[in-house]
Amino acid sequence: MIAPILLLCLLTALPESVAERPNASAVAGSSVVGEGAYEGAAQSEGRTASAPDLIEITLERKKNGKVEAMATGHVFETGDVIRMRLSSHYLGYLYVMNQGTSGRFSTVFPAADTGADNRVFPDKTYLVPAVDEGWFEVQGPAGFDVLYFLLSPTPLATPSAAAFVAPGPVSSMKPRCNDKIFRARGECMDDSAGPAAIPAGSALPAPLAPIAGAASRDIIFSKKKGETTVAVNGAGSAPMLYTFRLAHQ
Repeated sequence: MIAPILLLCLLTALPESVAERPNASAVAGSSVVGEGAYEGAAQSEGRTASAPDLIEITLERKKNGKVEAMATGHVFETGDVIRMRLSSHYLGYLYVMNQGTSGRFSTVFPAADTGADNRVFPDKTYLVPAVDEGWFEVQGPAGFDVLYFLLSPTPLATPSAAAFVAPGPVSSMKPRCNDKIFRARGECMDDSAGPAAIPAGSALPAPLAPIAGAASRDIIFSKKKGETTVAVNGAGSAPMLYTFRLAHQ
Protein backbone atom coordinates (compact mmCIF):
# COMPACT_ATOMS: atom_id res chain seq x y z
CA MET A 1 0.00 0.00 0.00
CA ILE A 2 1.16 3.54 -0.63
CA ALA A 3 0.85 6.64 1.50
CA PRO A 4 -1.50 8.18 2.30
CA ILE A 5 -3.09 4.94 3.49
CA LEU A 6 -6.85 4.63 3.79
CA LEU A 7 -7.45 1.69 6.06
CA LEU A 8 -9.62 -0.09 3.55
CA CYS A 9 -8.57 -3.61 2.85
CA LEU A 10 -9.27 -2.73 -0.77
CA LEU A 11 -8.55 0.94 -1.24
CA THR A 12 -5.66 3.39 -1.21
CA ALA A 13 -5.89 6.99 -2.45
CA LEU A 14 -4.23 7.52 -5.83
CA PRO A 15 -3.56 10.70 -7.84
CA GLU A 16 -5.18 11.78 -11.09
CA SER A 17 -4.58 14.90 -13.17
CA VAL A 18 -7.44 17.35 -13.13
CA ALA A 19 -7.53 17.36 -16.91
CA GLU A 20 -8.44 13.68 -16.95
CA ARG A 21 -11.56 14.08 -14.85
CA PRO A 22 -14.74 13.45 -16.88
CA ASN A 23 -17.77 15.65 -16.65
CA ALA A 24 -20.90 14.20 -15.08
CA SER A 25 -22.93 14.22 -18.27
CA ALA A 26 -20.33 12.21 -20.18
CA VAL A 27 -20.34 9.42 -17.61
CA ALA A 28 -24.09 9.44 -17.13
CA GLY A 29 -24.56 9.17 -20.87
CA SER A 30 -22.86 5.80 -20.96
CA SER A 31 -25.96 4.02 -19.66
CA VAL A 32 -29.56 3.68 -20.76
CA VAL A 33 -32.12 4.71 -18.19
CA GLY A 34 -34.04 1.72 -16.89
CA GLU A 35 -36.91 1.26 -14.48
CA GLY A 36 -37.72 -1.41 -11.92
CA ALA A 37 -36.84 -2.33 -8.36
CA TYR A 38 -33.30 -3.36 -7.57
CA GLU A 39 -33.10 -7.16 -7.52
CA GLY A 40 -32.18 -8.54 -4.13
CA ALA A 41 -32.80 -5.23 -2.33
CA ALA A 42 -34.50 -5.45 1.03
CA GLN A 43 -37.70 -3.54 1.61
CA SER A 44 -38.51 -2.82 5.24
CA GLU A 45 -42.05 -2.83 6.54
CA GLY A 46 -43.89 0.42 5.93
CA ARG A 47 -41.67 1.78 3.14
CA THR A 48 -42.96 2.02 -0.45
CA ALA A 49 -41.28 2.70 -3.78
CA SER A 50 -42.74 6.23 -3.68
CA ALA A 51 -40.22 7.26 -1.01
CA PRO A 52 -38.02 10.10 -2.29
CA ASP A 53 -34.57 9.45 -3.70
CA LEU A 54 -31.88 10.50 -1.26
CA ILE A 55 -28.75 9.84 -3.28
CA GLU A 56 -27.64 8.01 -6.44
CA ILE A 57 -24.39 6.06 -6.56
CA THR A 58 -22.32 5.25 -9.64
CA LEU A 59 -19.06 3.30 -9.45
CA GLU A 60 -16.38 4.51 -11.86
CA ARG A 61 -13.19 2.75 -12.89
CA LYS A 62 -10.19 4.31 -14.58
CA LYS A 63 -8.41 1.99 -17.01
CA ASN A 64 -5.90 2.85 -19.72
CA GLY A 65 -6.57 6.55 -19.13
CA LYS A 66 -10.34 6.23 -19.65
CA VAL A 67 -13.08 6.52 -17.03
CA GLU A 68 -16.11 4.25 -17.31
CA ALA A 69 -19.21 3.63 -15.23
CA MET A 70 -19.22 0.10 -13.83
CA ALA A 71 -22.08 -2.20 -12.86
CA THR A 72 -22.63 -2.23 -9.11
CA GLY A 73 -22.16 -6.01 -9.09
CA HIS A 74 -18.87 -5.94 -11.02
CA VAL A 75 -16.08 -8.01 -9.48
CA PHE A 76 -12.98 -5.84 -9.44
CA GLU A 77 -9.39 -7.00 -9.77
CA THR A 78 -6.46 -6.17 -7.51
CA GLY A 79 -4.90 -2.97 -8.82
CA ASP A 80 -8.12 -1.54 -10.28
CA VAL A 81 -8.58 2.16 -9.52
CA ILE A 82 -12.10 3.28 -8.73
CA ARG A 83 -14.16 6.06 -7.22
CA MET A 84 -17.81 6.80 -6.43
CA ARG A 85 -19.88 9.47 -8.14
CA LEU A 86 -22.79 10.56 -5.96
CA SER A 87 -25.78 12.56 -7.18
CA SER A 88 -27.42 14.08 -4.12
CA HIS A 89 -31.11 14.82 -3.57
CA TYR A 90 -30.45 15.31 0.12
CA LEU A 91 -29.55 18.19 2.40
CA GLY A 92 -27.32 17.00 5.19
CA TYR A 93 -24.07 15.18 5.83
CA LEU A 94 -22.55 12.06 4.29
CA TYR A 95 -20.27 9.61 6.08
CA VAL A 96 -18.67 6.58 4.40
CA MET A 97 -16.99 3.86 6.46
CA ASN A 98 -15.43 0.60 5.33
CA GLN A 99 -15.01 -2.86 6.83
CA GLY A 100 -12.31 -4.57 4.76
CA THR A 101 -11.91 -8.27 4.10
CA SER A 102 -9.05 -8.35 6.61
CA GLY A 103 -11.40 -7.04 9.30
CA ARG A 104 -9.88 -3.57 9.41
CA PHE A 105 -12.39 -0.72 9.79
CA SER A 106 -11.83 2.86 8.64
CA THR A 107 -13.61 6.09 7.89
CA VAL A 108 -13.27 6.69 4.15
CA PHE A 109 -15.09 10.01 4.02
CA PRO A 110 -14.70 12.61 5.43
CA ALA A 111 -10.97 12.20 5.89
CA ALA A 112 -7.84 14.27 5.37
CA ASP A 113 -6.89 12.28 2.26
CA THR A 114 -10.33 12.16 0.64
CA GLY A 115 -11.89 15.51 1.56
CA ALA A 116 -12.97 17.09 4.84
CA ASP A 117 -16.18 18.80 3.71
CA ASN A 118 -18.90 16.15 3.86
CA ARG A 119 -21.97 18.36 3.65
CA VAL A 120 -24.18 17.51 0.67
CA PHE A 121 -26.87 19.56 -1.04
CA PRO A 122 -29.75 18.66 -3.34
CA ASP A 123 -29.12 18.64 -7.09
CA LYS A 124 -25.35 18.47 -6.67
CA THR A 125 -22.85 15.83 -7.81
CA TYR A 126 -19.98 14.71 -5.60
CA LEU A 127 -16.96 12.45 -5.99
CA VAL A 128 -15.55 10.18 -3.29
CA PRO A 129 -12.63 10.70 -2.85
CA ALA A 130 -13.70 14.36 -2.89
CA VAL A 131 -10.35 15.72 -4.01
CA ASP A 132 -9.22 16.75 -7.48
CA GLU A 133 -6.72 13.91 -7.82
CA GLY A 134 -8.54 11.27 -5.83
CA TRP A 135 -8.93 7.60 -6.67
CA PHE A 136 -8.93 4.38 -4.67
CA GLU A 137 -6.86 1.34 -5.56
CA VAL A 138 -8.34 -2.12 -5.01
CA GLN A 139 -6.11 -4.12 -2.70
CA GLY A 140 -6.20 -6.88 -0.12
CA PRO A 141 -7.56 -10.43 0.15
CA ALA A 142 -10.32 -11.43 -2.24
CA GLY A 143 -13.82 -11.06 -0.87
CA PHE A 144 -16.38 -8.36 -0.16
CA ASP A 145 -15.53 -5.05 1.45
CA VAL A 146 -18.58 -3.59 3.17
CA LEU A 147 -18.96 0.16 2.75
CA TYR A 148 -21.34 1.78 5.23
CA PHE A 149 -23.11 4.90 3.97
CA LEU A 150 -24.60 7.11 6.67
CA LEU A 151 -26.74 10.12 5.76
CA SER A 152 -27.65 12.52 8.54
CA PRO A 153 -29.52 15.86 8.57
CA THR A 154 -27.08 17.08 11.27
CA PRO A 155 -23.32 16.63 11.76
CA LEU A 156 -22.19 13.50 13.63
CA ALA A 157 -18.97 12.51 15.33
CA THR A 158 -16.70 10.67 12.92
CA PRO A 159 -15.67 7.20 14.13
CA SER A 160 -12.05 7.12 15.22
CA ALA A 161 -10.85 3.57 14.69
CA ALA A 162 -7.51 3.61 12.93
CA ALA A 163 -6.35 0.58 14.90
CA PHE A 164 -9.63 -1.35 15.08
CA VAL A 165 -9.63 -4.78 13.47
CA ALA A 166 -12.52 -7.18 13.82
CA PRO A 167 -11.57 -10.51 15.45
CA GLY A 168 -11.04 -13.07 12.70
CA PRO A 169 -12.03 -12.69 9.03
CA VAL A 170 -15.21 -10.72 8.41
CA SER A 171 -16.42 -13.35 5.95
CA SER A 172 -15.01 -16.35 4.15
CA MET A 173 -17.21 -15.68 1.11
CA LYS A 174 -15.45 -15.07 -2.20
CA PRO A 175 -17.00 -13.45 -5.28
CA ARG A 176 -18.48 -15.82 -7.86
CA CYS A 177 -19.11 -14.85 -11.46
CA ASN A 178 -22.64 -15.10 -12.79
CA ASP A 179 -22.09 -17.68 -15.54
CA LYS A 180 -24.90 -16.38 -17.75
CA ILE A 181 -23.59 -12.81 -17.72
CA PHE A 182 -19.99 -13.95 -18.15
CA ARG A 183 -20.87 -16.03 -21.23
CA ALA A 184 -22.93 -13.20 -22.70
CA ARG A 185 -20.45 -10.34 -22.34
CA GLY A 186 -17.31 -11.61 -20.63
CA GLU A 187 -17.79 -9.55 -17.45
CA CYS A 188 -17.52 -11.07 -13.99
CA MET A 189 -20.59 -10.05 -11.99
CA ASP A 190 -21.60 -11.26 -8.54
CA ASP A 191 -25.30 -11.06 -7.74
CA SER A 192 -24.61 -10.45 -4.05
CA ALA A 193 -22.46 -7.37 -4.64
CA GLY A 194 -23.82 -3.84 -4.61
CA PRO A 195 -26.13 -1.96 -2.24
CA ALA A 196 -28.02 -3.71 0.53
CA ALA A 197 -30.22 -2.77 3.44
CA ILE A 198 -29.01 -3.73 6.91
CA PRO A 199 -31.39 -6.18 8.59
CA ALA A 200 -33.05 -4.85 11.72
CA GLY A 201 -31.22 -5.97 14.83
CA SER A 202 -28.02 -7.01 13.07
CA ALA A 203 -24.80 -5.88 14.72
CA LEU A 204 -22.69 -3.02 13.40
CA PRO A 205 -18.88 -2.75 13.58
CA ALA A 206 -17.92 -1.59 17.06
CA PRO A 207 -16.62 1.88 16.02
CA LEU A 208 -19.78 2.60 14.00
CA ALA A 209 -22.40 1.50 16.51
CA PRO A 210 -22.19 4.54 18.85
CA ILE A 211 -23.01 7.05 16.11
CA ALA A 212 -25.24 4.94 13.85
CA GLY A 213 -26.90 2.42 16.14
CA ALA A 214 -30.18 4.36 16.14
CA ALA A 215 -30.11 5.26 12.43
CA SER A 216 -33.01 4.13 10.27
CA ARG A 217 -32.36 1.07 8.12
CA ASP A 218 -35.66 1.47 6.28
CA ILE A 219 -34.20 1.74 2.78
CA ILE A 220 -35.24 0.82 -0.77
CA PHE A 221 -32.92 0.68 -3.78
CA SER A 222 -33.90 1.19 -7.41
CA LYS A 223 -31.95 1.06 -10.66
CA LYS A 224 -31.66 4.33 -12.54
CA LYS A 225 -29.28 3.69 -15.43
CA GLY A 226 -29.25 0.02 -16.27
CA GLU A 227 -26.88 -1.69 -13.85
CA THR A 228 -24.47 1.18 -13.25
CA THR A 229 -26.45 3.59 -11.05
CA VAL A 230 -28.51 2.78 -7.99
CA ALA A 231 -30.79 5.22 -6.17
CA VAL A 232 -31.33 5.07 -2.41
CA ASN A 233 -34.88 5.87 -1.34
CA GLY A 234 -36.02 6.81 2.16
CA ALA A 235 -37.72 9.42 4.31
CA GLY A 236 -34.51 11.32 5.07
CA SER A 237 -35.83 13.01 8.21
CA ALA A 238 -33.52 10.98 10.47
CA PRO A 239 -30.06 9.44 9.97
CA MET A 240 -30.23 6.69 7.34
CA LEU A 241 -27.77 3.79 7.16
CA TYR A 242 -27.15 1.22 4.43
CA THR A 243 -24.28 -0.81 2.99
CA PHE A 244 -22.57 -1.28 -0.35
CA ARG A 245 -20.78 -4.60 -0.86
CA LEU A 246 -17.79 -4.16 -3.15
CA ALA A 247 -16.55 -7.43 -4.65
CA HIS A 248 -12.91 -7.97 -5.58
CA GLN A 249 -10.68 -10.91 -6.41
